[in-house]
Amino acid sequence: MARLRSELQAHSQADTAQVNRLNALALELRNTVADESAALFQEALRLSEQLDYCAGAAEAQLGLGFYHRHRGEYDQAESYSKQARAGFARVGDRQGQTRSLYNLASVFSEQGMYDKSLTANLRGLALAEAQHDRKWMAFLNTRLGITSTLLGEYSQAQQYLTQGLKYAQESGDLLSVGNAYAGFGDLYRTQGLWAQAQRSYEAEATISQQENNQAGLLFEEINIGEMAERQKHYVQAFAYAKRSVKRAYDLQALGELPRAQLLLSRVFLHTGQPDSALVYARRSLLASQRSGAKSQSRDASEVLALASAKLGRYADAYRYEQLFGFYKDSLNSSDLQRRAAVLQYRAELDKKQAEIRLLTKNTQLIRKQNRAQQWFLIGALMSLGAVAGLSIVLWRNNGQKRRAYALLKQQQDELHAAQGQLVQAEKWAFVGELSAGIAHELQNPLNFMKNFAEVSVAMLNEDGAKRPTGRLGTSEMEKQIMAGLKQNLQQISQHGQRASSIISDMLAHARLGTGQRVPTDLNALAEESLTLAYRGLCADDKTFQAKLGRDFDPELGVVEVVPQDMGRVLLNLCTNALYAVRQRQQQALAEGVSYVPAVTVSTFLNFDLSVEIRVLDNGTGMSDAVKERAFQSFFTTKPFGEGTGLGLSLSHDIVTKGHGGTLTVESREGEGTEFVITLPA
Repeated sequence: MARLRSELQAHSQADTAQVNRLNALALELRNTVADESAALFQEALRLSEQLDYCAGAAEAQLGLGFYHRHRGEYDQAESYSKQARAGFARVGDRQGQTRSLYNLASVFSEQGMYDKSLTANLRGLALAEAQHDRKWMAFLNTRLGITSTLLGEYSQAQQYLTQGLKYAQESGDLLSVGNAYAGFGDLYRTQGLWAQAQRSYEAEATISQQENNQAGLLFEEINIGEMAERQKHYVQAFAYAKRSVKRAYDLQALGELPRAQLLLSRVFLHTGQPDSALVYARRSLLASQRSGAKSQSRDASEVLALASAKLGRYADAYRYEQLFGFYKDSLNSSDLQRRAAVLQYRAELDKKQAEIRLLTKNTQLIRKQNRAQQWFLIGALMSLGAVAGLSIVLWRNNGQKRRAYALLKQQQDELHAAQGQLVQAEKWAFVGELSAGIAHELQNPLNFMKNFAEVSVAMLNEDGAKRPTGRLGTSEMEKQIMAGLKQNLQQISQHGQRASSIISDMLAHARLGTGQRVPTDLNALAEESLTLAYRGLCADDKTFQAKLGRDFDPELGVVEVVPQDMGRVLLNLCTNALYAVRQRQQQALAEGVSYVPAVTVSTFLNFDLSVEIRVLDNGTGMSDAVKERAFQSFFTTKPFGEGTGLGLSLSHDIVTKGHGGTLTVESREGEGTEFVITLPA
């Protein structure tokens, strides 16, 4: 590293050699001083673009792709990795393309986009195998194992990780060996096999120590301590936690310090030292909130609630319990989205496998037809010697042909029946998975009710123990307790309403397609929906006002739809549009800028007699990432308690499955959104 720095300082000439030195030093610093590494990659990219040096630019872009992925900035990571892949392809660097695909597979996997992750992973693996590159075959097999772990396919994950470790050992690359051991650790951890996970993490830590990879050693020592704590080996866990806190301070590893502090706080809590647990859990919580690490924030809040309760600080315990519940609910929603993504991936996989089976079956049928025709031709040629023989052959061939066609029809009928069974199986698999998701999602508000009720009882018991017998009064403590109870009851009511909303939306999903289509005035239905949505929002916020636009096609007439279902769609779209403009109005007020909220609903009869309904707003708009998931069940950008994440999903199903139409969205972040319903003639 020192040599690279001195070479960089000694050569100030802006040429391709300088780009290569910048990239090499940035790569050396990637695991120790990440921000300096990113700055060097940026400088290399700037210089490469000036020199039109494609290979240097691709190397810098890939380095930035890795940097942003490790920071959880996935949009930038994906963009840089795709640019790097294209650059490596232009200069014919196949290993560079392989590395780019590896990072893309990781980016997609960490966001729960498993179908995209597996596609990128398999393409990268094919390139690595074509080059007989054992090192990258190891990395890509290990990544497949990690993705399989996230998908819950543990047997498949074991096979990929075993193959990855084999290739890594054959390559002699210790980094890829350690990566495979870390993958095994995550697999065993997910399955609750703490001792096996600890041994795998210890193997990776040994390699990190050999390679003097202090950042990697810190990461794995925290993992080892967590596994020891899970097994109630508190002395060992304490030793790893103390060492990790010190190492994190020494390395200025701000991302790992909260994990080490959280581990130490849990050990203190288990060993009867709640005061010390509070100190380290508070530090972990503050750092985790700054970085946006929700899982660490949840766990630190739980330690703080338990430690406060043990010390008799019930007001603090109540506050931290609320915070714990908030983070837990947020993470459970993310987990539900992940499982929905898994379901989508499996459905796509089943669909592809079904298509393969259909193609195989059709190929077999075509071969049978060809064989029948070949026999016919052979018979015809043989019969040319005699007219009588030809007649006999033709008669027999006709019979064979009829039997062949009868057999073909029978096989086609069996094929259609198998297709029907496959569709039904996929439907029931979806119903089962969705039912599990509903139960899991409803459990969150019900858990809140239980937790708030228990804290209320504890507060009353504490008051009863502290108040002298026979003495009445309205002390300050009593006022605080009554205020707390009132807040608890409000929370219980809020979460009960949320559970009711989820059930209502799911029942609407279940009833989809049961209504009768009748001739309906869509102009009147759109007007009614916009008015209802506006009145509802004004009832919640007396100060809210918006400009409502109506552009209805007078030639539209009546259209056959299920009015209750289509009304639900329009009401949902109008409500979302008004919510978006109110959010932007609040932002504008805070920034002191002028803004007029506006929502416009329009209808149009096309020349082909199809119908368009548009809902346009000038609200906050959506990012590309949000727009991609807009119609996904249980996905919402609204704050906790304000949405179930089922409105747009239900609306999409009503339009597409219930009416054979389309529902699309166009949006620009900070400018506005337009939803377009198209109904066929």
